[in-house]
Amino acid sequence: VGGGGVLGSKLGSLWLEAHPSATVVGQTNTENNHSSMRALGISPRVGPTSEKYANVVFCAPPSGSADYAGDVARAVEMWDGTGNFVFTSSAGVYDVNDGGACDEGGPVVALGASPRTDVLLKAEENTLAAGGNVVRLVGLYHRTRGAHTFFLKQGQVARWGGYVVNLIHYEDAASLCAAVLAGSGPGAKDGLYRSEVFVGCDDRPVSFEDMMSSIARAGLEGLEGEVSFTEEDGAGNLGKQMSNGKTRAMLGWAPKFTSVDQFFEGARGEDWY
Repeated sequence: VGGGGVLGSKLGSLWLEAHPSATVVGQTNTENNHSSMRALGISPRVGPTSEKYANVVFCAPPSGSADYAGDVARAVEMWDGTGNFVFTSSAGVYDVNDGGACDEGGPVVALGASPRTDVLLKAEENTLAAGGNVVRLVGLYHRTRGAHTFFLKQGQVARWGGYVVNLIHYEDAASLCAAVLAGSGPGAKDGLYRSEVFVGCDDRPVSFEDMMSSIARAGLEGLEGEVSFTEEDGAGNLGKQMSNGKTRAMLGWAPKFTSVDQFFEGARGEDWY
């Protein structure tokens, strides 16, 4: 597992639950999360190695990397090709901003149009060319991490409240990646996925205002406060409504938390960490 944050750590623990005799190695840039990784049964280390692994996932973010596409390419070199490789990208590469529908096959931003998407698309290209798989994730959240906590800290947010955001709980993002690595879904061939693009999202796109209303109704400790969105309209940037029917069919997967409403109001915001 390249990346020892919330997603990588949860994925490692899920893999060990399903494969108790397995060894999960977590590669990080620092030792900051090593104690928590060891508590989950993950063997942490700093920096790359020449060792090869049957299954590899790269889920570190671009921030802090001077050569992100190169980092992903080096992760691919650690894969021996017998299992599955996963690179977690972002649904932000899709060029849909009019509030319309978008799925796995939606149009992507052209190379050269944005430095932010260029970094991801080049890393995706390295992955797919080697037979690895790309998982494009939407906005990740758990009880105390995500856009909602940023908005609560700000109070007044210089965004349009009607902007459509797509979400997935960290636990569901981890279980989706684990499904690709396991290669056990209906779309796998002999336990393998090769050069596939998957999307991780829940069942319901939601506006910023509706997301914050759900959290307010839940009344959870530590998530109190009012948020106001100060922009009067989306000025042509309305977001998109992601769906992932192909991903679910190929993997035989579905999210545990089907919406931000269901997590914060139904599950009462209970988390695994």
